[in-house]
Amino acid sequence: MPVSPIRRRIVVLVASLALAVPFAATAKDAAKEAAPQLLKFGKDGAHATSKGKFKAPKDVVRNYAVDLKAGDSYAVAVDDGKSQVTFFSVFAPGAPQREGEGRTRMTVKPTADGTYIIHVFMTQGAVAKGAASSYELTVTKS
Repeated sequence: MPVSPIRRRIVVLVASLALAVPFAATAKDAAKEAAPQLLKFGKDGAHATSKGKFKAPKDVVRNYAVDLKAGDSYAVAVDDGKSQVTFFSVFAPGAPQREGEGRTRMTVKPTADGTYIIHVFMTQGAVAKGAASSYELTVTKS
């Protein structure tokens, strides 16, 4: 019997939450992850950046919301210097699947206007070691 699209979305959502539980050490951390930080393009309309820090095991994931337009092309990058333990995934508006997963750089070509979520996180190995990471997230319209 085929699975309905709604049931599939519910299953994906539940699985995503189950995977996020190890990263949400406290309810405060979970609430912080649930509310994405707004990432705005500067006056030039071509660059949006944000700097952040992670300290494992409690603070290891952050979400950013950025408005992208269909038909444009955007370069997304996260740089954490030499530590190389910070990565990101991109989610389209209302879509449970990722546009790109576990990367440090990628090009996003939106098929629809909307608010995309950039999920920045530390690797599980770095979290297990109690590592720290300072990073810069950059979104550039190309």
